[in-house]
Amino acid sequence: MALLDTLDCTMDDLIEPIAVASSATKPKKAAAGGASVSEGVGDLRPRRARISGVDR
Repeated sequence: MALLDTLDCTMDDLIEPIAVASSATKPKKAAAGGASVSEGVGDLRPRRARISGVDR
């Protein structure tokens, strides 16, 4: 609100709503270890770390 007072404007002046073209359903997510359904990840998933004891 202080920014609006300082700039002497309204919230509508600062934020312009736009329509987003998206589907009504959410994309399905795969369970751990399953095939990925989401876009953009592909083969970039990290491998599980294998931690072993230190020999002293």
